[in-house]
Amino acid sequence: MPVVHLDDNFAKRVTRPEKGHVEYFDDKIGNYIVRVYADRIVGTLRAHPLGSTKKKRFPLGEYPTITMAEMRRKAETVRGRFRDGTDPAAEREAIREKRRQEEKTPPLDFDRLCDLYIARLPDLKLSWEQDRGYINRDCRPAWGKRLAASITTADGATRLLEIAKRAPVAANRVRSASMKLFGWAVEQGLLDFNPMAGTKKPTKERKDGVDRTLSDAEFVVLWRAIEAATLAPGLRAALQVLALTGQRANEIAGLALSELRHLDDPSQALAEIPSERMKGRRRHVVPLAASVIGIINKEIARQKAEAKIEGRAMGNHVFTSRFLDRERIARHSLSQALRRIIPALDPTGEDGEIVRRLQADPPTPHAYRRTCASGMARLGIPREDRKAVLAHREDDVLGDHYDSYDRLREKRIALEAWARHCDALLSGEKNTGAVVPIRAVQS
Repeated sequence: MPVVHLDDNFAKRVTRPEKGHVEYFDDKIGNYIVRVYADRIVGTLRAHPLGSTKKKRFPLGEYPTITMAEMRRKAETVRGRFRDGTDPAAEREAIREKRRQEEKTPPLDFDRLCDLYIARLPDLKLSWEQDRGYINRDCRPAWGKRLAASITTADGATRLLEIAKRAPVAANRVRSASMKLFGWAVEQGLLDFNPMAGTKKPTKERKDGVDRTLSDAEFVVLWRAIEAATLAPGLRAALQVLALTGQRANEIAGLALSELRHLDDPSQALAEIPSERMKGRRRHVVPLAASVIGIINKEIARQKAEAKIEGRAMGNHVFTSRFLDRERIARHSLSQALRRIIPALDPTGEDGEIVRRLQADPPTPHAYRRTCASGMARLGIPREDRKAVLAHREDDVLGDHYDSYDRLREKRIALEAWARHCDALLSGEKNTGAVVPIRAVQS
């Protein structure tokens, strides 16, 4: 095999064979070989990787695609790496294999990332249905088919501003939900960075009213407004049960038929909410007063009648939506209902002063929880029993690990007392303390 100096002068003067190829060795760089064809010159470096008995070939490129000088420099670099103990040929093959695998695996677009995340979401967050709704409604339509890794901080910020134009507070919730989605993807090694981490909340939310409770008069006016409003029956019933039990909105909204016990016996009736649906991740038992049983039984009967008429099986939840194939109502539906009902009240009517207070400082569904807690205190219910009703546990070793008594008897006494108080207010048996305007008598 001829030994020559493989440079650009060689390429210009070498005789090209009409068929096949001729090999030439370089005179300086050992194992640097070129094959001369009629239309090209192909460079290769053959070398023993450290510890190997077999030679490997490393392609250096083709002339005239690259110059012979470039091919020579590449041969020197590769030979140096072989001598240092690395294996450029193996690295190159690993890259090729990775590309082959990537071609077999569909690219991770945003839709696929959402599918992976939402499948895990129930294990990651208690209020996972809300996050799923925000992702499916506000993120997927914009980014669905885009590669997840191509979404930038600027894309996220722009999307939040678009949402904020129509729903300012919802934009903040979308930011939170998508922040968790991308953060999970980074933790799982699916993405390199979280594009939402650099965004800001697009809306400054109102902080006043965080301790809002309803007076007796406000409780009655709002209850009657809920009864009169055009609402899905399940939504109306859920708001009423929320008011009478003081539980968290999501716990009531997601109440399942399988969680109900002894509805035929008011002295034993209860809801047993499993730990995975509780904020504190501890099972919670809620005794049900007679008025609450009545609301629940009425809602179950309505659902059974509808299911029979439509020739389908009844759903699994107590309070169902008109949408989403009659699945459970969403927690945010309770908030949206109050935001529709309260502004629509007449501030000039007989209850005008109370309505104006409600409109000036509109309560959220959580206000019912604070109202129940405050109301039970006024009724003389001990603090320990009120905390038990609200599923607030003691923050000590005894409460965390040893005291398993659920105070069922005490909770039943407390919630029945609160339900009787509410029933008396709504029936007019008990005075709400509202100021009744004196009307002039016409002569």
